[in-house]
Amino acid sequence: MDTRSPTKIAVIGSGLMGSALARAFAAAGHDVAVWNRTPSKARAVGGGTVAFESLIEAVSGRALVVASVSNYAACAELLSSEGVARALAGKTLVQLTSGSPADARAGLEWAKAHGVDYLDAAILAYPGFVATDYATVFYAGSRAIFDQHLATLQAIAKNSVYVDEKIGSAATIDCAILEAYYGSSLAFLHAAAMCKAEGLDPKIFFSHKSSFLGLVSVTADAAQGMVERNDFSGDQCSLNTHVAAIEHIVRLSKDARISARFPQELLENYKRALSQGLGLQELPAVFQTLLRD
Repeated sequence: MDTRSPTKIAVIGSGLMGSALARAFAAAGHDVAVWNRTPSKARAVGGGTVAFESLIEAVSGRALVVASVSNYAACAELLSSEGVARALAGKTLVQLTSGSPADARAGLEWAKAHGVDYLDAAILAYPGFVATDYATVFYAGSRAIFDQHLATLQAIAKNSVYVDEKIGSAATIDCAILEAYYGSSLAFLHAAAMCKAEGLDPKIFFSHKSSFLGLVSVTADAAQGMVERNDFSGDQCSLNTHVAAIEHIVRLSKDARISARFPQELLENYKRALSQGLGLQELPAVFQTLLRD
């Protein structure tokens, strides 16, 4: 629990994530107001929070306002409601609605125009992980504003990470991590499908997860240095060799009559690097083909 004086907080949005955030703030001893378009959802948050039917009343007198709604367009609609901007003037708005860097930039412009301090944030956790060691929240915007509210914000995630003053940086790192997560998840699920189609119990594949996770880790470490130096030369394994391996995966998928879309897409991306004369360089050289369409 925060040993300092409780912070008056308003949480806009009472979905699964908004409710988890509100309860975590309240559990840390803060004075938490909650609001939702559907008043019954706000009342159902509980956990020591106080539900309001009026958005203006919910945010009035609150030092920190946290928004967690379906998308930025929905939030923008709420903020443009009569009297809401005036009620938020002089307060700090933390935008925890998922979106893109462009959304974050638009949010900052709105905040500047209405005298509202603004942090754009992205939470890397399921609602059930809020306020646990498994939660990470990335923040972008003014470092001074972040530092001012850090102790309060750590109620929802001890691992509260300031990324950069560039307002879109939190959304960028969030999207980057999620792409790595979704891409690798699709890859290992397709790998399990290949095993099943060939009569091999997928659990045998999953039992060797340390093998492919280790390869990903080693490649990521190598890629970091290569990207920094803009030098993708090496003597470990050329792109030509990697492309040949992916061709085997595509063939297996087609022979087993399972979806070959994912490995085919991989093959096309890697072959694009070959067409640009990168075949003798290391795998991370593909990075050079991804900076333009």
